[in-house]
Amino acid sequence: MAWVYKTFNMGFGVRYGLFRNECYEREMKMVKKTLIALAVVAILTTSAHAALSEWYLDGGDSSAVKVDGKDQPTFRWPYTISFKALKICTIPIKMDVGMYVQVIDCDKKKIVLTQVDCGDIGQGSDKYPCYLGCVEFDVRANFEVKLGSSLTKSSDIIKDWASYYEGGDVVPGDGNNKKVKLCVKAWSAQLYKHAAGDQVDVGSVDVTVKPNS
Repeated sequence: MAWVYKTFNMGFGVRYGLFRNECYEREMKMVKKTLIALAVVAILTTSAHAALSEWYLDGGDSSAVKVDGKDQPTFRWPYTISFKALKICTIPIKMDVGMYVQVIDCDKKKIVLTQVDCGDIGQGSDKYPCYLGCVEFDVRANFEVKLGSSLTKSSDIIKDWASYYEGGDVVPGDGNNKKVKLCVKAWSAQLYKHAAGDQVDVGSVDVTVKPNS
């Protein structure tokens, strides 16, 4: 409770005494309410800042970063509990890509020669007996390929033979699988030089490639 010392006159002369200052008390109550309100606002503001994960320095050029020798700063550095990485330039990555060609499942393929009419392989009856066998496989490449082949004998049964691609020997360089067919034909086979048997090993054929030009 607040009191003030003031004068009064009730017809008997000037007197002095203590009186309650109600206006002062009302002002003090308003001041207290204002202080409480400011304290609440301060608490809410502190809570809001605590939820932020990063702030940006905005004072002076000390926080500015110049990129690629530019005179004017392009951005200001952010900071967090741990620094945030910023992209300042991009460096391209190049690669030397060589020529690529693949025969799919080559190790699973084989050619079995079976007896045919000599006319089927472009030979006369004097070249009897005649044989023919083919195999299909997929080839893919990143350049246009010219296919070839090379025969190797492993038995005297074969006297004359040749290999060729039926339906074309060029593979486009688009990376997609291209199905090709490789055939081997033989004539004047010397059957008497080997005992009878099924799928006797008589040789092999290599698939060769080169740029098609």
